[in-house]
Amino acid sequence: FGLQQSVGSLSFKNNQIALTQLNNIEVESFAYGKNEGNGSVDFVLSSPWVFDAILGGVDTTGSTNDYTHIWDSDSANLTADNTGIRSPKSFDIEVGFDTTTSTDVVRHCKGSLFSSLNIKSSIGETVSGSMDFLYGIIDTVTTSIGSPIADGVAFPYTFAHATLELPDGSAVAQLQDFDISFSSNTELLYEQGTANAVGGFRKLFEMTGKFNASFVDKTQLQRVFDRTEVATLTVEFTNGLSTTSEKTIKLEFAGVGLSEHSLSIAPNEPVFEDLTFQMRNVKVTANNSVSAVP
Repeated sequence: FGLQQSVGSLSFKNNQIALTQLNNIEVESFAYGKNEGNGSVDFVLSSPWVFDAILGGVDTTGSTNDYTHIWDSDSANLTADNTGIRSPKSFDIEVGFDTTTSTDVVRHCKGSLFSSLNIKSSIGETVSGSMDFLYGIIDTVTTSIGSPIADGVAFPYTFAHATLELPDGSAVAQLQDFDISFSSNTELLYEQGTANAVGGFRKLFEMTGKFNASFVDKTQLQRVFDRTEVATLTVEFTNGLSTTSEKTIKLEFAGVGLSEHSLSIAPNEPVFEDLTFQMRNVKVTANNSVSAVP
């Protein structure tokens, strides 16, 4: 996921059904419904691989420790791998820890589907990320956890590595913080004959965001008044280097609708504006020395 990973929550339920009888106020027995699990992971953004879980397909080009990886919400824009956003990509997530008896307790969340991704950057902080996932396959609890796969990048992005341009090429002045959210509205799919999920499907793919910046002119406010789209919005995280030393993640959004503008005014304090927006399409380009998604 990135650096400094933490599991915010990990739950599982069997949808127990209490059954009773006529002339009886007590529960007679239990039946059980579908298996459902969910969880969340928080991390410091340090590689682009989290986008593979949300966008689902990647084109990779390059050679000799200088590679470009591209994801796109429109699968028609991909060539080598056009899975795209429409087909959820499943994962096997292992969560384990040592108990007081020195025996590992390891859970396998099989068929996990990621339903959301949020990325946030604030002054003085690392760029934080969080992801929510679903799973619907129960597996035996084991006592041995596998070794995690190295992501090959491991570069902790901070606010100093981040820029936001609206539109592309026009940096938002004195930007204080921003966050971008991807929601795939993924649901698990079940069938007769088993309590486990047998697949998943996605509904409307939504991308939203907001930022806070110094109120320097009427530009952003006027855009909300005008009720029209801005063609592009670009977010970039980069270490500022090039070729084999470059570690860059660039998010290029198209069809940006600005929905709300707000600000607060207080004596002897800077005036900041908040802007809320939604996007129709995204292309994510990552440059690093890794030849393939781990």
